[in-house]
Amino acid sequence: MDKAQVKKLISRSWSSAKEVYKTFVFFIKQCLGSKKIVIISEKGISSLPVSFKFQAGVACGFLAFMLWVSYSTGKYFAYEGIISEKDREIWSTNITNENLQYKVADLHDNLAELNKYFDNIRRMDKVAAKKVFEGDASDSDNAKVADASDYNTVSKAQEGANGVQNILQNIRGKVLERINSLESIIEMTGLKVEQVALSNEKLKRVFIENGSSSNQGGAYIPLDDEEFNNMDFDKEVGYLMQLEKVVYSFPLASPMKHYWVSSRYGTRVDPIKGRAAMHAGIDLVGRYKSNVYSSAPGVVKRAGTYGSYGRFIEVDHGSGITTRYGHLNKILVKKGDILERGDLIGLQGNSGRSTGTHLHYEVRYNNKSYDPEKFLTAGKYVF
Repeated sequence: MDKAQVKKLISRSWSSAKEVYKTFVFFIKQCLGSKKIVIISEKGISSLPVSFKFQAGVACGFLAFMLWVSYSTGKYFAYEGIISEKDREIWSTNITNENLQYKVADLHDNLAELNKYFDNIRRMDKVAAKKVFEGDASDSDNAKVADASDYNTVSKAQEGANGVQNILQNIRGKVLERINSLESIIEMTGLKVEQVALSNEKLKRVFIENGSSSNQGGAYIPLDDEEFNNMDFDKEVGYLMQLEKVVYSFPLASPMKHYWVSSRYGTRVDPIKGRAAMHAGIDLVGRYKSNVYSSAPGVVKRAGTYGSYGRFIEVDHGSGITTRYGHLNKILVKKGDILERGDLIGLQGNSGRSTGTHLHYEVRYNNKSYDPEKFLTAGKYVF
């Protein structure tokens, strides 16, 4: 194709574009050309001119309104989807909690049954001792022949002892099962059991060397009488109570009821500088001024403006665990306040070094950050 043909093609394209433009302008003028609004009243007929600019402004405003309605509708359905998903998670969590409550109730029933067996054994022992040692020791008949009531008493005592042994084995099995469950929950958070629970050297020696540590499993097989009696059951119960206390203080509850995660823990591109940076927490986005709750029992360590965090709260949960809540719109607690899990502490906002409304949430152990999502995942198996 030579230059003349190229110029001719360009000229035709330009002419076509002009025609399209003229057609578009003609259409706009026909639709938005100068118009008059006729007003008929008792005093007569009057007209109100409507200019092209006014009509164009109204059309642009209407278009902007429709775009806003479309955007808001899309966001609404998106939030509805998030809320539905969270409701399903809450339902699943409630089912898990109910199962745990049934297990605890079963354990309490076993303890009550055990106390009843012990009372029966003590009563039977007294009756047996009285029948054996009372009476005339020189009476050979009494020394050699036991009557039917003695035999029945001993048999009942033996049955009671066997029942007690079965209950003890059942209780110990449930204690070990609960220990294993709590250790698994701690491991899910990214922490090690020996970091937060086994600070006592004696407990380390008893439970790590004897094999009662994490990363174990399998069916529970009761020990025989001799093996069971040699185990220090009191120490196992003490260890269980220690684990229960640690897990209770863990930040396993969600700091917001409805949210989506806009930025996760770890390396990311900094939203302001655009460079690779470490993100020490997760960013949770919900409706503007959404409620922010304490994720575990604790004491408010800081409450106020704190550098790039903006309006900021830090809560100390004990055992070296702290949580941080940044970019708040409003702080509803003060330093030294004692909190329970789920207490309202602030409102989500956009203060500090932030590009939009959200909650920056951190979990720290001994001032080192850990992934909060792992704690929230572990919490689904507790609450």
